[in-house]
Amino acid sequence: MMRHGACRLSAAAGVRQRIGVPQLKSLSTVAIGVQRKALDVADTQTAFKGYSTVELLRGAAVLTACSQPWLVRQSEALLVLSDKLLGQRTTDQLLRHTVFDHFVAGEDGQAIAPTLQSLREQGVGGILDYAAEADLASGGGGSTVNQPARSYPFINQEQCDANLQIFLSAVDAVHETTPEGFAAIKVTALGDPALLERTSTAIVQLRTFFESLDSSGSGVLSRDAFLCGWREAFDMSDDETSAMFQRIDADMDGDVDIIEFTNALPLQDIGPLVQRCRSQGPLYHSALSPDECVALERMLDRLDQIAARAKALGVRLMVDAEHTYFQPAIDHAVLRLSRTHNVEYPCVFGTYQAYLVECNDKLRLDLARAQRESWHLGAKLVRGAYMFHERERAKEHGYPDPIQPTIEATHASYDQAVDNLLVNCATPALVSVMIASHNQNSIERVASLLLSEAGDDSSRVPRDRVYFGQLLGMSDHLTFTLANAGLKAYKYVPYGPVREVLPYLIRRAQENADALSGAAQQRNMMLVEVRRRVIGR
Repeated sequence: MMRHGACRLSAAAGVRQRIGVPQLKSLSTVAIGVQRKALDVADTQTAFKGYSTVELLRGAAVLTACSQPWLVRQSEALLVLSDKLLGQRTTDQLLRHTVFDHFVAGEDGQAIAPTLQSLREQGVGGILDYAAEADLASGGGGSTVNQPARSYPFINQEQCDANLQIFLSAVDAVHETTPEGFAAIKVTALGDPALLERTSTAIVQLRTFFESLDSSGSGVLSRDAFLCGWREAFDMSDDETSAMFQRIDADMDGDVDIIEFTNALPLQDIGPLVQRCRSQGPLYHSALSPDECVALERMLDRLDQIAARAKALGVRLMVDAEHTYFQPAIDHAVLRLSRTHNVEYPCVFGTYQAYLVECNDKLRLDLARAQRESWHLGAKLVRGAYMFHERERAKEHGYPDPIQPTIEATHASYDQAVDNLLVNCATPALVSVMIASHNQNSIERVASLLLSEAGDDSSRVPRDRVYFGQLLGMSDHLTFTLANAGLKAYKYVPYGPVREVLPYLIRRAQENADALSGAAQQRNMMLVEVRRRVIGR
């Protein structure tokens, strides 16, 4: 039996990885000598100048409804009831002129143009999102309980090719309507979600194997530790084992870290490798088959086509985070795209979810990888939107909860990630960040630093590397105030047919308490602006 059980060791989703990269500095090193400047978010005239008075009244009514927790919880059941009592056509018309018109730009590329034009006139960019997402449990039908976004069921490869065309059209629409804009994509629309889960398992098991060799927990394997562990895991000669170490030790410094280890062992090589395992365990069983490798390459090729189109048109691509059991495969895809398309500028942005326990470990690893390999890291930082689903699944499958234990811990994780990214923005490191949040404290914290006047320009965070993003129809007092202050502000703009987008919005509302916590504040500000327009004060 192997000493560390490398081929038998199992890994729980969300387990924290020990990585052999240095800890990053605190944001305080950037802010030394900085006179902070506050962001004025109470100016209703600035926040709502793009709204007509009728739109303000409609928005106040919609946000009043969104502020009612019971209504949000029962929204799907009420939608079904309305269909029965009023009919789907009437229900759709009611929703189109209320919730849909407030939160959604339109049904297709032509319909969204006026919204994007209005945003651009106010200095706000667009992040176009064709509102679709996949999950294994739903399969395109059945109950939607705990499913935080509309399913994009896998039908066949031809359907994935059709989805590819949708995303290419979104890239074209961004190019035509919102300069320096983003197109958001979801990897689950471009391949079989079951394959993504299998790929994620293979990636996690490979990392777990590295940890099993790293008995000291240092995050770095010496040559002796590697040779000893490798021989115990695989039926290989001493010469073969030495040759493997030389292959993995890319910088030839006599030891191996997790970046070198995973770079040297691509997923398609794991299958042949594990055939020489001394015992068959999780690593052995996680290896992708030749057919799965072909299907994975096909999915990655679709992603590469979208990224290539985006780069050619000067559009940025934002790869959304999804469920934790898909995320390692999604991160693998983002890494591959970044190496190809982020050499000159950050064309591709990956997403980091601060409510995940592993968020900052993963962020440090990717920062180190980007710096070592000389490509731009594009990072979209969110708190997260799948909490209830992830916790229920962890309980059901018996693995540790991947979510931070409290909202305070999530806030601390988010602040730490912001600090790590902004410190690197302020250095020669090639880092750009999207602060995707509705949390006013987070927004003001970053904005005050960017708007401050520092005596030492070398310590300032470049404004052109920091973006802010909020959902269309939410937190306008933040978005438009940021834009008015000269910062890079964006609206996340969902679009698509009513029946496809509304379930997405409903489930997002059920999970995204951070956004809805500001709904009452925005509603009150809208009413203040209506009063100002009507009676002049």
